[in-house]
Amino acid sequence: MLVRYLTFLYLKFFLIILISFIIFFVGLDYIQNFKSLPSSANLQLLYIVYKSFYAADILLPISTIFALIATKIYLIRSNELVAIYSIGYDKKRVIKPFFFTSLFITAFFIFLHTTSFSYANESAKNIKKHSIITDATSDLFLKYYNYYIYFKKLYPFQKKAEDIRIFKTQDKKLKELIKAKFAYFENNSWSIKNAKVVKIDKDNILISSKDELKLLEGFRPKILDLVYEGKVNFTILDAIYAIKLLKEQDLNIQKIKAILYAQIVYPFFAPLLMVIIFYFVPITQRVFSLTLFSFSAIIFSLVIWSLLFSLVRLSFTNILSPEITTITPVTLLALFAYLFYKKF
Repeated sequence: MLVRYLTFLYLKFFLIILISFIIFFVGLDYIQNFKSLPSSANLQLLYIVYKSFYAADILLPISTIFALIATKIYLIRSNELVAIYSIGYDKKRVIKPFFFTSLFITAFFIFLHTTSFSYANESAKNIKKHSIITDATSDLFLKYYNYYIYFKKLYPFQKKAEDIRIFKTQDKKLKELIKAKFAYFENNSWSIKNAKVVKIDKDNILISSKDELKLLEGFRPKILDLVYEGKVNFTILDAIYAIKLLKEQDLNIQKIKAILYAQIVYPFFAPLLMVIIFYFVPITQRVFSLTLFSFSAIIFSLVIWSLLFSLVRLSFTNILSPEITTITPVTLLALFAYLFYKKF
């Protein structure tokens, strides 16, 4: 019963804090960008929805920490924390409902990054800039194994490309040219419609037409757009595919690794930091100034959060490796959390 009560109390404060943060974030953004948004009410509503998702993406980890602080303040002021300890519960048993609930929220948060939730900010920017949810990438030229591919326009969400030129080489010599008006990404490969094929064999040039060609297996359109444009909004699955693709081409994968670590490793700082903060929670306000504790805990949380957030963003620029900016700080937090937990 006590575990359910503490979990319910924690989730209540978590939702209140997260929703409040989102409303403040989106409201401020809407006021600043109102004149730049399209006049359509539907697009403005979609802009607010996508910005809300983006706000949740940024603010959810810190909200889990603030929810712990708010819950503990409530328990101390109502003298419920003293009562809990007096019936035989120790700090290790009391922290578990908060810690595991935060872990569940963090796991759900990571799961969201396997969906289009990751592209919320990109969609909001497209609505503001182009009055559409998705945008086309123009004049895309990339190498894929022994193919050189040119897309006049790429529509990543529609998985469609226009005005395609594919150059196949062998021993640094042009062997084949494929031209088509349209291509679609289907069943993990590109289906090129009504293609004109020019084969070059020594002194002979053979021209033929194909109703459909299947080429470029695994050459995912969203990855092409993100890598080419240098964006940082990847789903976890797209990031894994991008790492595989770039690694096979002997290209730098540091930025994609940084994005992947930011989505999978970085969010765990929140439950770990909760354990450290919980160590300093007073039993009653008679023993320690509750105001001073609240202020100190909030400032400490904000400093750690902003520092980690800045390091993660810094790793996107390839200035520092993601192992230093993300893996190392979270590992250190895990070590400190374990040491403080042993002292409970």
